[in-house]
Parts: sequence; structure tokens; C-alpha cells
Amino acid sequence: MTSAARPRVSAVLLAAGYGTRLYPLTKTVSKALLPIGTGVLLDTIMAQLKTLAPLRKTILISNALFYDDFAAWRTRRRLRRVVLMNDGSTSPESRLGAIRDLALALKQVPAADDVLVLGTDNLFTWSLKEVTEFAQTRRPAVTVAAYRLRSKAQARKLAVVELDATGRLTRFVEKPARPVSTTVAMCVYYLPSAARPRIAEFLSAGHRGDAPGYFVEWLVRRETVYGFVTGGEWFDVGSYAVYRNVRERWRRRPARVAPVRHGH
Repeated sequence: MTSAARPRVSAVLLAAGYGTRLYPLTKTVSKALLPIGTGVLLDTIMAQLKTLAPLRKTILISNALFYDDFAAWRTRRRLRRVVLMNDGSTSPESRLGAIRDLALALKQVPAADDVLVLGTDNLFTWSLKEVTEFAQTRRPAVTVAAYRLRSKAQARKLAVVELDATGRLTRFVEKPARPVSTTVAMCVYYLPSAARPRIAEFLSAGHRGDAPGYFVEWLVRRETVYGFVTGGEWFDVGSYAVYRNVRERWRRRPARVAPVRHGH
């Protein structure tokens, strides 16, 4: 794809969850701001965003409880061009859910932009640039980053997918009791501008607005969605056991990053 044909891209970082499976660790700190390496979990995502072509906007949506903490993190990292949003929730009981948060954040993104959506509890070493470049060859279809686990038992708490030879998703099941595959979808989605209205359609139809996977599961039944299976390492930092593991593995790795680049 030539630079002239490359779409404008903005990023939305979903950070409004409460990380209840990590309690009491996340009672007073957002999961995205948990220490890892020489920084925090969110720094590793910012480092990945830095590898992309300049982004039009980067929006991080938080809840009201941790909003000030994210503001302080942004100041320390000198990321003044990262736009912070507050979804207004103050407890797990009042949370909006990831899809409603995404819909709220999209109101701040130019309508013509494609949107890269990332859950901020992802920790990975594979190339976000590679996923984005693949996704741009599949426009106007949505692309989901996928990962192969070692066993089906690991997949039960995640979104399990199957792909055909072209990379098209033929099945997507959120948290199946009996996974048919070890390939799972991560909360890393590329939404071309033409696909963005599907978010509002999904919510207007009364579907669940919490886990992003429910939206993708709905979309796969209606239109073509692609998956890109990554290599490298990936961890869904959703439990204390996983966090303890990755904190030990990353304790000598740098996590601090320079400001993410934006277009003009």
C-alpha cells in the first residue's frame, strides 16, 4: 500500500475496567498502571503504538475512579497529545462496559479515520505494525488479532476463533465451555471507517456492551471479518497469577517509552 493510499488511523485504548479478578491489587490502581519492567503495563502498549505511522489521535478512556492517575501518568510520560476521556463510572457496578466505552470514544475520532482498538490489559511482543498492515489490505472488513495457545483448557476464558485459508474468521465464540480450537482473539481490533457504524447498530439492538468479543461474535455472523494470527508472546493480564508471572519475566525489560507520534 502506497503512502498516498494509506488510510488515516486513530487509536482507542480501553482502560475503564476495574480489574476485579486482580483484587485487592487493583482496588486502588488501574490494571493498566500496574508496575512491569521499568514502567507500567500501559507503557508497553505505547511502545508498540510508536512503531506505527503517525496516528491522527490517540484516545484513552478511563473510569472516574482512576482518571486522575492516568492524567498523572500522561504528565510523567510527556504524552500531552494523548486525549484522556472519563466515562463517569465509579465502581464495577456502574461500569459502562468496553463496547459502550468504545462508542463513547469514537465520538472524538474523525469520521473518516480507521480505528485501532486495544485493551490495555494486553502484554505482547509481536508486531502491532504487522497486524495493522495486514488489516489495511483487508479493508473495509474488520480485522482481529489472534493468538494460538498451547491447550484448549487455556482457551475457555477467552474468545475462541477458527479461520479459513484466507484468514477469514469462520467461527467466533466468546468464552466457550468446550473450545473447538486453541486459537483465540485478543482485544486488538482494526475497525475501518466504513465498519465503525456497526458499533452503534450492535448497541441499538440491545446486545451486551461489556466484553468486546460479543460485538465481534455478532459481526462474524453478518459479514466478513478477518483474523491475523501473530507470533511472539502474549499475555491477558487478568489474574494475579498471570500478573505475577509476567512481572517476573519483564523485571529487566525496559517499559518507558517516548511520546507516541501523531499526524497533523
